[in-house]
Amino acid sequence: MRILSAVATALVLLALAVSSSQAQAPKKVRVGSVGATAVNWPVFVAQERGLFTAEGLDCEVIYVGNVANTVQQLVAGAFDVANSTFDSGIRAIAKGGSAVMIGGMTTKYPYSVMVPSSVHKVADLKGKTIILPFPKDLLTIVWNRWLSQQGVGPKEIDQIYDGATRNRFNSLVAGAAQAALVTQPYDFRAAAKGYRKLIDLGAVGREFGFLAIVGNPAWLRKDPDAARAYLRAVSAATDWLYDPNNRNAAIALLAKYTKVDAADATQTYDYYIKELHPFPRKAVLPRDIVEHTFKTLVDIGDISVAEATRTEGKLMDLSYLPK
Repeated sequence: MRILSAVATALVLLALAVSSSQAQAPKKVRVGSVGATAVNWPVFVAQERGLFTAEGLDCEVIYVGNVANTVQQLVAGAFDVANSTFDSGIRAIAKGGSAVMIGGMTTKYPYSVMVPSSVHKVADLKGKTIILPFPKDLLTIVWNRWLSQQGVGPKEIDQIYDGATRNRFNSLVAGAAQAALVTQPYDFRAAAKGYRKLIDLGAVGREFGFLAIVGNPAWLRKDPDAARAYLRAVSAATDWLYDPNNRNAAIALLAKYTKVDAADATQTYDYYIKELHPFPRKAVLPRDIVEHTFKTLVDIGDISVAEATRTEGKLMDLSYLPK
């Protein structure tokens, strides 16, 4: 009887151990992203410093290569959460896609228009060529609006398009375009070659944001605690980035994840952290940016009136944000 009792006790203890192990197992979260660039810096921090692990998460970050595919795969259920441009996320939701915006990742545009040193004002570009992402991209819309404010018609400067910053940079230095809209580190590399910054779109396009955190509603319903944990980790990573004591470590981390050299990483840090402040505290999703972006997409015809009516009140769910 004592042997049976001991066996029974051992089995109970084993069952408890297995149960405890299962309870403590990290929750798998599939994260979709376009690529390893500075706009995803808080995610790098959360990965490197164990902030996801501390929240009980095992985050697998998958780079897709372009934002359209990232959002499509989120809607299809391949990702639980993804970083999407504000306009791409809003378009997907308005078209009936299974997605909802739950937080903010990069709520300012880290883009500049670089020009030769001979261009002193925007009027100097009349009759010349600028290379932009694509005609209905919000960056292009911000550029065209700013042109009009400066008294220059958008049609007075020829526009060509390419979706990749690297290609736009190459067109600039090859002379195929006399102005190019680029992000880091290509603006720094252009400056090193003698080009100058004509306009910082982050400064003039404040009513628009760059990247939002978008969740798959089925996953959110299934595991809301994991969504909250993910946003807490991103929030903690952002706080760490903005702490000046972490400057050297943050620069080294950016260089590691994005494969840029130390000089580019240092310039990016100084621009982001000291000047632009693109990452919102507590992963806040600015309602005014969402609403303005939505209205703009309706105005340019990307979202129909019927789609706008159907989508009203369904773009955001802020219940997962850190308190």
